[in-house]
Amino acid sequence: MNKEIHLKNIIFASIVVIAILVVIDIFLKPEIYIEGTFNKLFHKLVSKQSIAPERLFINVWRITKNSYVDENLNNQDWLRWRIRYVKHIKTMEDANLAINSMLASLNDPYTKFLQSDLFSKQKIVLDSKITGVGILFNQLGDEIVINHILDNSSASSENIMAGDAIVSINGKNAKDIGLSGITETIETSKSEDIEITIKRDNVLITKKLKKQDIPIPTMDYKISKDNIGIITLSNIMGEKAIDNFKKIIEETNNTKGLIIDLRNNYGGILENAIEMLNLMLDDKKILSIKSRVNTEYQIYSEEGKIFINKPIIILMNKNTASAAEIFAGALKDNNNAILIGDNSFGKNSIQQVIPMSNYTGLILTTDKYILPNGEDIYQIGLAPDIKIKQDTITILKNDKQLIMAKKLLNELVENNK
Repeated sequence: MNKEIHLKNIIFASIVVIAILVVIDIFLKPEIYIEGTFNKLFHKLVSKQSIAPERLFINVWRITKNSYVDENLNNQDWLRWRIRYVKHIKTMEDANLAINSMLASLNDPYTKFLQSDLFSKQKIVLDSKITGVGILFNQLGDEIVINHILDNSSASSENIMAGDAIVSINGKNAKDIGLSGITETIETSKSEDIEITIKRDNVLITKKLKKQDIPIPTMDYKISKDNIGIITLSNIMGEKAIDNFKKIIEETNNTKGLIIDLRNNYGGILENAIEMLNLMLDDKKILSIKSRVNTEYQIYSEEGKIFINKPIIILMNKNTASAAEIFAGALKDNNNAILIGDNSFGKNSIQQVIPMSNYTGLILTTDKYILPNGEDIYQIGLAPDIKIKQDTITILKNDKQLIMAKKLLNELVENNK
C-alpha cells in the first residue's frame, strides 16, 4: 500500500496519535518520525505511572514484538524471552537486566532501554547553549565517535577532533556506559576537569577538559570571493534550525551556486530535514518510509516555497549519517546535486523514543527510509560522484574536497552560460 503524504499531513497524524496514546495508554505506530526526541507532554503524563517491574518488562516485550522494524525479530522466537524472565523479575534491577538482555538479542545498536533519569538525558538539545566540554558524539558501529567540536570550547582548545573515538571518560569505559553514560558523567561531575581518552589513528590520547557554558552552532555560511555560497551544516537539530536555514538560503540567493558541507553531520531531527528540503525542492519526493509490513509512506516537499535552481555540490564523509544522508540523497536525486568525498555512514533506520512507566524510556527502531530513487543505503551509505578521501587533520591543512567542489562548481556555471 502506498500513501503520498506531505509534511502537514504528517504533523496532523502525529498529533492524533499522541492524543490516542495519552487516552488509552497503548502503543500505536504514528506516521511521524522524529529521530532522537520525544514529546514532553506525553512524557510528563505517562512517566507519572508507577507499575511493577515485571509489568514494565512485559510492556517493553510487547511493544518490541508488535512494532520493531524486523517482524522476525532477528530470526528468533520472541516468546522465549517472556517465558525466561517474567517469573524472576522482582526489582527494577531485575527488569533492567532482563530488558537489556532481550533487546541486545536484536543486534541493533540503535534500539535500547533507558533507565529512569538517563531517559531525560537522551534528548536533542533544543537550547541555545549547553554546559559541557564541547563535544558532540554518536554511536557509529561499535564505537562512540566525536562528530563535531564546538567552537570556543575546551575540546577545541585541546585539539580534540571530529572523528576521534571516545575510549573513556573520567576513567569509565565509553562502550560500557554508552552515550547516556558519557553525558551523565560530564554533567554530574563535581569537578570542572573532565579526563577524556580518545583514539586517533590507533593511538590513545588523554586530555583534561574543562566544563563551561558553550553556544551550540548548527549551521553557518560564507560567500567566497568568486560568489559561491558555502553552507556548513553541523547537524540537523534544534528548534531554530529551520528558521536559520531559511535565512541562509535567502542570504545566499544571489550566489552562482552552493556548496553544502555535511561532513561529520550525524543527522538530527527528520522533521527538520524535511522542512529544510521544502525550501530547496518544489513538490518532489523526499523519501519513502517503509514499515515492518512493507507499508510505504511517500513524503513529498511542498509546493510554492523557496526553490533552488542553481548548481549544488555536497561534501560528505563516513560520519555523514541519518537525516544528513536523507538531505544529501534527496538533493542528488531531485536536483542533480553532486556528491564529493567519501561514502556516507549508511544509517537508514528510524527510531522512536517511547516514554515508558517508572520514568524509563525505550528507543525502538520502527521503520527504515528509502531514498527518492529507491536506493536502500543500509550499511552501504551514499556513494560519492567524486571520491576524495581525507581525514580531519588533512581537512584543516589542505581541504582537497572543498577545493575540488569550488573548481567543479565554477566549471558547471561556465559551461551553462
